Amino acid sequence: AYGCLAPRIITGGFDPTTQKAVWPSTGNYCRGGAFDSKLMGTESVAILPEEMSRERFTWLRDYVGSEVIATPGCESNVKEIYDKCWEIRRTKPDYVIFNQFDEFGNAAWHYNITGKAIEEVFNELGGKSNLAAYVSATGSAGTIAAGDYLRTIAPHIKVVASEAKQCPTILMNGFGGHRIEGIGDKHVPWIHNVKNTDVITAIDDEDCMRIFRLFNEPEGVKYLVESGVPVEIANNLKLLGISGISNMLSAIKTAKFFEMTSEDVIFTIATDSAEMYGSRLEELREERGSYSQIQAIKDFEKCILGATTDWMRELTYHDRKAIHNLKYFTWVEQQGKEIDDLNRLWNDRELWPKLFSQVKRWDELIDEFNDRVGLLKSL
Repeated sequence: AYGCLAPRIITGGFDPTTQKAVWPSTGNYCRGGAFDSKLMGTESVAILPEEMSRERFTWLRDYVGSEVIATPGCESNVKEIYDKCWEIRRTKPDYVIFNQFDEFGNAAWHYNITGKAIEEVFNELGGKSNLAAYVSATGSAGTIAAGDYLRTIAPHIKVVASEAKQCPTILMNGFGGHRIEGIGDKHVPWIHNVKNTDVITAIDDEDCMRIFRLFNEPEGVKYLVESGVPVEIANNLKLLGISGISNMLSAIKTAKFFEMTSEDVIFTIATDSAEMYGSRLEELREERGSYSQIQAIKDFEKCILGATTDWMRELTYHDRKAIHNLKYFTWVEQQGKEIDDLNRLWNDRELWPKLFSQVKRWDELIDEFNDRVGLLKSL
C-alpha cells in the first residue's frame, strides 16, 4: 500500500489534506492502505467483498475508522470491486483510487523490499543450499514480483504462482468462488510479469480450511507436537492465515513435482495470520463439531503428507503468452487500458527492469518532499 501511495504524493497525484484515498481490495491491501491513511491523518475508503471475514470489517471500521464499502460476492468477485471504482470516479472527484492490481508501485515494492529480504534470509542460511523456488499466490501480482528480483541472483529459480482449485483462472481459464481469502481471482493483474512465472499450482480450499483447524485447535497443535513438530514451531503456526496455508501447500507440491531435496530451499510468504479468521474457526466448529485427535491425524495425513502434484502445470513460452493475453479482457475491454501498452508489457524486454528501478528516483523525491514539508526536522 505504501508503494502505491508514496509515488502519488511526491508527484502531486494525491493531496492527503483535501482528498480521500480509496483502497480496492479482497482483504489485506485495504487494511494496509487504511492504516497508512490514518498515519497521515487523511480519510480512507476501503472496498472489499461482503463475504470476507467479519474481523476485516471490524478492524477497518473500529481500529482505523475507515469508511467501508462492501461489494457483492466473495473473494473471487474482483470485477464488482472494479465496477464500484468506476462509479466513484464518475461521482466523487475528490476520491483518489489506489488500485493495487494496476499500480506498479505495488510490484516495485515487493521487487525491491520483499525480494531483498528473502535474499538476506537465504544468505543467513550460509549460502550452501540451492535457492530453488519462490511461491506466491497471484493476488494483485505484487508479492509475486519478488520472484523477478530473485531471478537476478538465482537465474534457475522456479517462480510459482498459486491460486484456488475452485477458481483456477490462470491454470485453466477457470472461474468460481472459494474460501482462500485475499488472493484475488478471475483475471490476470496488469502488473503481473507473466514471462517470469514458471509454474501454476491450484490449491483445494477444503485442504486449507482443514489445516487451518489443525494449526489453531488445541487438539491439532497437541498432535503435531506429539508427532515431532518442535513446540516453538507448533505454537507459532497461528501466524499462518488461510492464504499463507495455501502458499505452504503450493510449496509442498512444488518440492514434490521437481523432486527437490534437503539441499533445495523454497521460499513462500505468510501473507497474513489467523488473527483475521477467528470467525471462520467458529463457523467450522459449528458446522463440523469439536476438533479431535483423530481428525488431526486425518488432516495431517491427507492434506499435508498426502499433498499431490495434480492441479499444477509447468509453463511453456506459449502458455505464458496465453496467460498474458487474458489481460486484454479485463484491462483493455473493461478498464480502458491501451492495447499498445498491453503489447509492450509482453514485447519490451527493458520495460520491467525500468519499472522496478524507478524506486531510486522515488527515494530522491521522498527526500525532497520531506525536506520541503519539514516534519522530519521537528522530530
